[in-house]
Amino acid sequence: MKKISLLLFAFCISYLLHAQTINDSFFSKVSYIGAFDGTNDWTTGWTEWDPINAVYPAATVTKGNGEFSRTTGTHITANETWSGTIKLDGWVYVDNVATLTINPGTIIKGTATSALIIERGGKIMAEGTSTSPIVFTSEQGAGLRANSDWAGLVICGKAPNNIAGGEGVAEGGIDSPYGGSDPHDNSGSLKYVRVEFPGYEVATNKEINGLTLCSVGDGTTIDYLQVSHSGDDGFEWFGGTVNAKHLISYKTEDDDFDTDNGYIGMVQFGLIARDSSIVDTDAANAFESDNNEGGTADNPKTHAIFSNISAFGPAASASAPAVLRPKFAEGSAMRLRRNTRLQIYNSIFAGWGRGVRIESEGSYGSAVTDDSLTVQNSIIAGIRGTYFQTDAAAGASGLRTWFMAPKLENDTLADASALLINAPFNYDSRNFQPVENSPVFCASYWALDNCGQVGIDEYKNGNSVMAFPNPFNKSTDIELNLTETAQVTITIYDINGKSIEIIANQTIQAGTSTWEIDGSKYRSGLYIDKIIINDKVQTLKLMAN
Repeated sequence: MKKISLLLFAFCISYLLHAQTINDSFFSKVSYIGAFDGTNDWTTGWTEWDPINAVYPAATVTKGNGEFSRTTGTHITANETWSGTIKLDGWVYVDNVATLTINPGTIIKGTATSALIIERGGKIMAEGTSTSPIVFTSEQGAGLRANSDWAGLVICGKAPNNIAGGEGVAEGGIDSPYGGSDPHDNSGSLKYVRVEFPGYEVATNKEINGLTLCSVGDGTTIDYLQVSHSGDDGFEWFGGTVNAKHLISYKTEDDDFDTDNGYIGMVQFGLIARDSSIVDTDAANAFESDNNEGGTADNPKTHAIFSNISAFGPAASASAPAVLRPKFAEGSAMRLRRNTRLQIYNSIFAGWGRGVRIESEGSYGSAVTDDSLTVQNSIIAGIRGTYFQTDAAAGASGLRTWFMAPKLENDTLADASALLINAPFNYDSRNFQPVENSPVFCASYWALDNCGQVGIDEYKNGNSVMAFPNPFNKSTDIELNLTETAQVTITIYDINGKSIEIIANQTIQAGTSTWEIDGSKYRSGLYIDKIIINDKVQTLKLMAN
């Protein structure tokens, strides 16, 4: 049986000014929202859910000299390989041109405030396996480890940011410069890596996070990485273009995914799991995003795309815990501020203090005028406080109207349990997989009607149809690709089922055929494009602005 895959195409004016689109080939076009499909568990084998009590061997080698400055710390100036169990003592820098290779199964145990810093031009090649991950952890013994036992992993690259002059300096006293003009800069590879008990606030708002990515380019590989018990953010991006898949932020104190200074990369499949007893002295958010500290419109704007995130906050229900800690009560599923243009698709947020919080007029305006800031095909559930909050003049009701617009296909649920996820809040035995009849199935941006749980990439025969641009104003093109000659009928209907226009009713040869649609015939709203190929029917949604 032939099936037609639905793809939406959007144009990118400039690589440096805009992130790639949600239809970029980087993304796996799955039909479900959230990070899990109900069957396959990509966390199996390499993760650790009880790192406090994990038993690690004693270190046999020390790297570092116990000094904590760029001037006096240890600098690796030539290629070096680490194996076994290593004590990291002080700030260790991998300098320009040098490559640090870390073999699978290596364990690096950091002393208090220690950090590993990859300098601009340096590389880290840390590629573990699903059965032999690389582990950065605390020097403390089993049962004694805690958040902020050491500082963390910092990578500095040569990709663009929106800092004045194009160059920043890594926070927390690290002092490593970052930034440049190469979006494809390569700082190495992190695969199957755990970073446990990092995150250190050297001074107010001057922190080292679990993984800090400073203008890292998209030549860098990041896949399967778990940050656990961070004393600050789990992941923070300061500009850059690096892409990533399969990220876990587990029992973090502050923000889980923090984006700043023009980060325009892409991230898919992320898990956030909080502990109601662990929180920072600042509001703890799943997402926090700024264009920059001053909230200016400097380019490149923070315009990253996140898709398929499962974010479970501190509240399993309206009464568990009975009272949220203040910084959790103030924390949001999405805190989007200071002129950011962040994009979030195909995600679920459950059990947070607040829901969507858009703080600046610039960010709110970009959401309601052109969706350059957007949240689509996502569900927020079980929010303990306000679902919608904004400092913009439109107020919470305006924000709610935007979020619930039919074209965005978002939803809200009163209780987290309505998501039908196995056991995301069971701290003794977490299970993040959705169960039968969960609303996450067949709900993604790429999903076709009645698609069940089949990812769009799995449709057979290679036939495809797309509309671009979509949403459209003056015109849009419908492009059909056939693998063989077929009888084709294409009709556009309004939301009430009235036929607006017959686009094609003829035999079409194999290959690509394109029809231009005159947008002047269409009022603002949702339309259905019905495509019949021989006797097989599929539909495509069109949105006229």
